[in-house]
Amino acid sequence: MPFRKSEASTELLNAVQAVEDRADECYKLLRLLHRPANEARWALLTAMALNLEITLQKDGPNGSLHRIRVINFDHCTSGFRFINEHGRPASRLVQKYTWNGSLIADANHALMVTDQYMHFLNTFPMWHKDHEEVEMLPDGKVRFYIPRDAPRQRQVIAFQQGFRTRGSALFINWGAPSKHESKEGKRMLDELFHASRQRGLARKFSYEPSRELIEALRPQYQARLDDNFRHRDDFQLNGYSLREFKELYVALLILCAIHEYICYPFDRFGHPIPVSSLVMVKSRRMWVNELSKISKIDKALCEKILGDLTLNPSTQKGASMCIHPFVPLDDFTLAVAPQFPLASAVDDNILRMFSYTFDALFSAQNTEKERTMIERLRPAVSRFEFEPSIELPDGTTEIDVVLADEVSSTLVLAELKWSRKPNRPLERIDREKEIEKGVQQLKLIRSFSRKDPNFLEQRKKLPKSISDYTNVHYLLVSWDYWHWIEPEDGIAIVDFTALLAALNKGADLDATIKKLLTYDWLPVEGRDFKVRPAMSSTNGASIETMLFTPT
Repeated sequence: MPFRKSEASTELLNAVQAVEDRADECYKLLRLLHRPANEARWALLTAMALNLEITLQKDGPNGSLHRIRVINFDHCTSGFRFINEHGRPASRLVQKYTWNGSLIADANHALMVTDQYMHFLNTFPMWHKDHEEVEMLPDGKVRFYIPRDAPRQRQVIAFQQGFRTRGSALFINWGAPSKHESKEGKRMLDELFHASRQRGLARKFSYEPSRELIEALRPQYQARLDDNFRHRDDFQLNGYSLREFKELYVALLILCAIHEYICYPFDRFGHPIPVSSLVMVKSRRMWVNELSKISKIDKALCEKILGDLTLNPSTQKGASMCIHPFVPLDDFTLAVAPQFPLASAVDDNILRMFSYTFDALFSAQNTEKERTMIERLRPAVSRFEFEPSIELPDGTTEIDVVLADEVSSTLVLAELKWSRKPNRPLERIDREKEIEKGVQQLKLIRSFSRKDPNFLEQRKKLPKSISDYTNVHYLLVSWDYWHWIEPEDGIAIVDFTALLAALNKGADLDATIKKLLTYDWLPVEGRDFKVRPAMSSTNGASIETMLFTPT
């Protein structure tokens, strides 16, 4: 029988703690710690990059399995922390980084151990916060259970993890080519590929991308960031604006894309992988010079931004390979595995990094989330009555959106929540509190509307009383993160992207909302995803969790 920590017996508490303590000592297994720290860091990063490339060959560009591996390795930073805290100092004698000999076995073993340990880091903090239930199995394994486990909650979790119903408006074809891809850029990439490979795969590549190639690729990666960034360009970060950060990151993406193409052209299935060349290694000075030259940003500012993107898993809250793609090999050299920047949700990541480091400054600026959502809604609701941001007369809360369709006699009163995607499992607790707060706000709106149904008409926000509408919906509209809330007396929760897609297609608001509330846009277990028990083991400690995978 499963228990939360607050409900557990002393015997269960001690048994679970013993498993966690044993897992925490897994660093003692790592042979990589006996090597110079710069060589160990390079080898571990190369092992990650190689694993991702092998998955890419099997799964295809940006296939679901490849995306899952990127997500897993994104948080797999404990190996670098172990090297920092328990490894040897860096050595100047290590000048050439080559994937050979016993280093291969040591690096792959370290990646396997830390990849398994990551699952312990994801689950035990939630147990300590009394959020998840555990059961001690007869074989000494700790089994963790899905909180509020139910078929609909599983659908929501799968949706949050990126699973979609194929053919729906929300389905993303990750393998589709970008509409901004340049044929001329592709031609120049092919030329550079052949020129850099003239000496074969045994030696490291040496190449110099031309200015023409860089400029040919720039529109593709500039458009990618412009399409995906949802915050205003003048948002101020650590002494630079979001616009300046984007300019530098476009430069980084161009360099990563060129290197990735040379290491593994996607149209050549089974092509030998040049392992020693997978990771980009440059001096900090060289990185700054190249990024400044491509982005046209001052070198001092480039160095500041690069510093914020540099990994230090021993001190950084929420350290992540996508948030911090620059891995310091020593005091002067930085390495980047191109897969992480290329797969990064850059907008979310830079703001998450900034919020971790400068929480007060972030909170002071991040006050326009609802306004951003409202502006994205406007084009989709142009055929309906639309009123944003109306405070209740009693001052208890605000209606973020009033949406009315006189033809179908339908009214929607909505609360908007833009909850940043959790980077760590513990962050889900705060995000869930935000969702629960939204539900309570909707209940206040519903209660006041039924007590005084004429207040919106009196304020000339509606042509008639709320009580005169046949269909009244109270919607909690959440962007980026939500969990399942059972519909109750007109109150329901929906995803913002799903609402936008539905409004863009529907002319009848009543039919649109009722269709949305069937939740047929959520992935279906057994068809779009599956859930299975998965065991993770390290240093003799074992846990079982529920894993969401493609069907």
